[in-house]
Amino acid sequence: MPPAELDVLHVDNSLLVLHKPSGLLSVPGRGEAKQDCLSARAQSRYPDALIVHRLDMATSGLMLLARGAAAQRSLNAAFAGRMVSKRYLAVVDGLISPPAK
Repeated sequence: MPPAELDVLHVDNSLLVLHKPSGLLSVPGRGEAKQDCLSARAQSRYPDALIVHRLDMATSGLMLLARGAAAQRSLNAAFAGRMVSKRYLAVVDGLISPPAK
């Protein structure tokens, strides 16, 4: 994915819903080589975009970003209060060996 490319599923005055591909950080890491991330890409197009939650680098999926501090506080409260439901789906390939006896 080129650095400025974003897969935007929804945008309004309060939030963004973006697809984070596997292999991309949610937020910047340590060092110059780990600055490309979903939050930086979002902020290049939507300067008021703020992180509400994260996904691991190897995990792809939908991420919700707030548009501004008030929206971030509201969404953080929703996540903290478990008002947001999450669903994870794993795709696996291969056979699992039985445990050694």
